[in-house]
Amino acid sequence: MTTACYDREVNCRRAASAAFQECVGRLGDFPHGIDILTVADFFSVSLRVSAYVHVAPLVAAFDGYHRPFAEHLTSAKLCHWDKAVRELAAEALARLVPIDPEHHRIVTLKCLAAS
Repeated sequence: MTTACYDREVNCRRAASAAFQECVGRLGDFPHGIDILTVADFFSVSLRVSAYVHVAPLVAAFDGYHRPFAEHLTSAKLCHWDKAVRELAAEALARLVPIDPEHHRIVTLKCLAAS
């Protein structure tokens, strides 16, 4: 789901969303799979801004998705070569903080300070 929400390219986000949908439908072993599909479908991840700041926080609110999202933003997107991606990553990370403020206080700030 990190690719479906945070990839720079629309084709990658759409492909990741479609792959997740296929896996949920065929395997059914994904926590909150159907609920996430209603939020992060093929069309909702099409616009990069929407995927980063609207869809991703909704997905991250489900158990098991928040920390991988936060770690991906911190390790891969805040240092991305594209300035627009870095700016969106900062905004997206700010929207994840209310979900688990303690995690961000301990882990994210430490990681950012070390950068």
